Amino acid sequence: MKSNSPSEIAVVGVACRFPGAPDVDTFWNNLIRQENHVTEIPPSRWDWHALADGDSGIGEMARWGAFLDDIDRFDAAFFGVSPHEARCLDPQQRLLLEQVWCCIENAGYDPRRLAGSRTALFAGVTTSDYHSLVATSGAPVDGYTVPGLSPAMLANRVSYLLGFTGPSEPVDTACSSALVALQHAVMAIEAGQCEQALVGGVNLLLSPTLYQSFGRAGMLSVRGACAAFDAAADGYVRGEGCAVVLLKPLARAVADGDTVWGVVRGVAVNHGGRVRSLTTPSAYAQSRVIIEAMTQAGVAPGSCSYIEAHGTGTPLGDPIEILGLKRAFSRLGRGADADGATPLRCGIGSVKANIGHLEAAAGMAGLIKVLLSLRHRLLPGQRGFSTLSPHIELADSPFYVVQQNQPWQPQCAPDGSPLPLRAGVSAFGFGGVNAYAVLEEFTGATQAQPAGAERDDLSRLLLLSARDGAALQRRVLQLAQTLRTQDAAR
Repeated sequence: MKSNSPSEIAVVGVACRFPGAPDVDTFWNNLIRQENHVTEIPPSRWDWHALADGDSGIGEMARWGAFLDDIDRFDAAFFGVSPHEARCLDPQQRLLLEQVWCCIENAGYDPRRLAGSRTALFAGVTTSDYHSLVATSGAPVDGYTVPGLSPAMLANRVSYLLGFTGPSEPVDTACSSALVALQHAVMAIEAGQCEQALVGGVNLLLSPTLYQSFGRAGMLSVRGACAAFDAAADGYVRGEGCAVVLLKPLARAVADGDTVWGVVRGVAVNHGGRVRSLTTPSAYAQSRVIIEAMTQAGVAPGSCSYIEAHGTGTPLGDPIEILGLKRAFSRLGRGADADGATPLRCGIGSVKANIGHLEAAAGMAGLIKVLLSLRHRLLPGQRGFSTLSPHIELADSPFYVVQQNQPWQPQCAPDGSPLPLRAGVSAFGFGGVNAYAVLEEFTGATQAQPAGAERDDLSRLLLLSARDGAALQRRVLQLAQTLRTQDAAR
């Protein structure tokens, strides 16, 4: 396979807040424990019984979701936002701002030091439930109302408050928004439009309106489970979350001594064109976007040992997705390989079984699951998987559902040498926009240890800081819990 790959892009920072997981470490622990964070819709959001018992026609499908805690809480003073303005902000704006800050800190940088830099921000967002809440609350309209609710401000407010001067764009392609945002970021870096780029996705469920529409369309699960690839699949469960990654050219990340979570080798986007209906997925289009991304990456299909699928758990969507994967790998396998990898077995999974379908943020959830799996060299088992859907045929393919936690083994080149761990991440929008990314583990070295420096594996000096004593104490406890968890896993 001839490579026309652009220069490799490193992921140097990661932050997330998902159902049951306020941070990346907790998210990983939840994944390897195969936890389920779908619950009944809490009364603090709305009374689902009223929808189920009324004439909306959606019944029990209005009952389930995967929710974040305390989305009404925000440290306005920390970010220099007045209390009144903070109340006017869509909570999605507040949540993205918090996670951008955490992501930059995770990369080892002071967010305030990026002010004036050509840092870009691309953020997937597709819902605006807060608008309807404000409209029915009787709150007076003032100068903060429009910028507080405008989807354009989702990215732009963050760029303004933190002083970024690179491109700043919200992206809305429905459920593929976050991965499309990733493509925008990669292209901006390649074009020299920015020094580095933050990519995120955010989704909050604040109103029953979309539940009613999706329920009538038959998209939602009555059982309250995203049973991806399973015979019991009956629809998806909506979920909340926000996640952000920081991207830099790999060569620069190495020179800067950054921690590299993984490398983006290729990312492609397309549309399904005219199919049976606006919301019907196209296996042909999905296969084409996979082929484009892997061709761009210059890697052989046999070198890819895991696919984080879109995997919503719908009886129609999952079989079409697997068909698209099989077509893509079959077509790619007929050509000359970039590295000659022997086609072996390739696991598939979907994080939606754990935290629901995060819609605009779904691609980020899948991406971060893969980055964590690369870091730990472990593939989490697919929660709740029991029996393969009768509409999915895997026997004639390299694919299998990862049912239990298992070491992630690399594929091998013809000479027997191990290749870097590689994975694909899919995200498909219900309007026809498909996105696929190819990720790879980083096998090189960053900034070298100074000559003559002695390594001590028993102790490290860590500097922690916070705005006040209470916040510092929480940070200490969080670090202690992380160290205890890592010790227990050894």
